Amino acid sequence: MDEPKPHYQKLKHFILRHITNGDWPARSRVPSENELTAKFGLSRMTVNRALRELTDAGVLTRVQGVGTFVAGPKA
Repeated sequence: MDEPKPHYQKLKHFILRHITNGDWPARSRVPSENELTAKFGLSRMTVNRALRELTDAGVLTRVQGVGTFVAGPKA
């Protein structure tokens, strides 16, 4: 039997799906923590964890006070 996925993993999958489908191309801004919190009814800590893990994996780039963006191609 499959264990249910934690909410932060579901959010990561949602973000990755939008990037893979081309909805959010490289260097485009992704919704803010507040927008994702409101859309999914998740805590800010849960949203932050998903964004942080995707940033650590090199998928996203975060600029404090500006926003979170899809990472561009590596040079």
